[in-house]
Formats: sequence, C-alpha cells, structure tokens
Amino acid sequence: MENTDRRLTALHPRLNATFDGATWSGLNGWEVLDLAGTQFAHETQLDLSGYSRESMTLFPNALGLQDPGVYLVRGTADPTFSGLQVMDIITSVPMDLAAVSSLQVQGAGPGMLASDYDFSTILFGMYRFFATNTNIPYTNYVQLERSQRFDSGEPTAVDKLYCYRIVNLLVTGLDPESRLNIPACRQLVSGVFSEESELVYMQRLKRGYELANQV
Repeated sequence: MENTDRRLTALHPRLNATFDGATWSGLNGWEVLDLAGTQFAHETQLDLSGYSRESMTLFPNALGLQDPGVYLVRGTADPTFSGLQVMDIITSVPMDLAAVSSLQVQGAGPGMLASDYDFSTILFGMYRFFATNTNIPYTNYVQLERSQRFDSGEPTAVDKLYCYRIVNLLVTGLDPESRLNIPACRQLVSGVFSEESELVYMQRLKRGYELANQV
C-alpha cells in the first residue's frame, strides 16, 4: 500500500462544572479522580485498526491542540490562590489517570523519572499552568503562565491511541459557589501511514506489546 497522509483528531467536551458543597455537577462526560474533588479527566480513543490490519505504521510529523476559550476557576470567596494544571496526552498505552494526575501534582509527568510509562509511548504531551492575575478584571479568569511539551513523537504500529485531558484544580478550598470552566479541545495528530520492512515492523509490534504489558 502507498504512503497515506492523514490528520487524526480527538475531541474533548467543555467542562462547566459547579460545586454544591459535596459533589460537582455539569461534568459533561468528565470524571472526578479524587475524593477532594480537585482532579478531573476526560478520555477518548483514536481507532487505527484499519491501518494495523494493513501492517502500516504511523509516523507523526505534526502534533498539537486547539482549545479556543477562556479558563475560569473559583475556589472560595476569598482565595489566597487559584490556579490550574492542565495536561493533554496522546499515548499508545492506556493510563491510570488518577496515578498520572497525582504524579502531576508532585511535579512530574508520564515518561519522566518516577513514572511507570515509557517516553516512547507518549506521542503527544503538553503541560500548562494557569494562575490568577488580579490585574485583569475578569471574574474567575486564570492566565497561562507556563507551557511545556513532553512528547516523543515516536512512530507507532498500535491499533488504538488513547487521548486524555487531565486537570488539577489548585485552590485553598471549595465552597458551594465553587466553579470550574474548561473550554472544549481538539487534539491533532498529523502524519504518514507507511509500510516498513517485515523485520522492522515485527520488532515494533514486539516492543509495543512489551511496553503495554509493563504498565
């Protein structure tokens, strides 16, 4: 089969959640990962089985995301601090989202030291930190302060990609007026599906199987 250029997209819905003092509502498909109610995640998948049946490998050449909109956070009525950590990940192996979220709080991420995930499995990874800017008179607005990529962009021959958004709410507390607004997002993977030599392809499948079973 000839080389095939493709652009794959993973869609994540917006999160406009409010807290009633005990639970969050308006999750819109997102899940709360921790008992404190400060870690959230959404996941979806990209089906590559049609290409894997043709023994084709994906060679990514452009990875990114689109999330038009603003991020809003309200913890308590008189917070000393409000912020967010947002992590976007596309990987060739499934992840324990609670473990990854906790790792993020500790200042690490998938593919780094202290992580159970191999760097080569992280096709796309972006970390962003948002914090309150009191100079901007927009209620509950948090501003982007840091953005960092941590992906490998490695070729893969798996039949499925796992796509995640993980959000950590950094606040001094929650009350019945707490709220969180995260815009909808499109994660993008552009690349070429191509056939490799049989030996190289079989080695890639073997390595992928080993990595999946290490998790």
